[in-house]
Amino acid sequence: TYSAPKVDVLQKKDCYVLLMDLPGMTENDVEITMKNDVLKIENAENKAEEKGTEKETWLIRERTPSCAKFRRTFTLPKDIDTNNIKANFKNGVLSVVIARKEEQKEQKIKIIAA
Repeated sequence: TYSAPKVDVLQKKDCYVLLMDLPGMTENDVEITMKNDVLKIENAENKAEEKGTEKETWLIRERTPSCAKFRRTFTLPKDIDTNNIKANFKNGVLSVVIARKEEQKEQKIKIIAA
């Protein structure tokens, strides 16, 4: 089972900022990949899901454990600069900053008589 961490996405003039709450995790617990304008954030391969033992049973469990499986994908707009993406992890919050490219200007095409 996958859980879905809460995410805020902010559009600025020169970038997009994605903020994801991941309490109890570190930068080593998370993988970020980008392919075909899709940004994927999920927990690292070596992270195992926490389970109770035969002597323990969770009666109520509202807080997502730091090792719970998660995956979030974001289809990004065409104005992103895939060569300029930065990620930072501080106080349980993952911050991903994706630079935007300048909007392509209209260009006139010269017609040549045949």
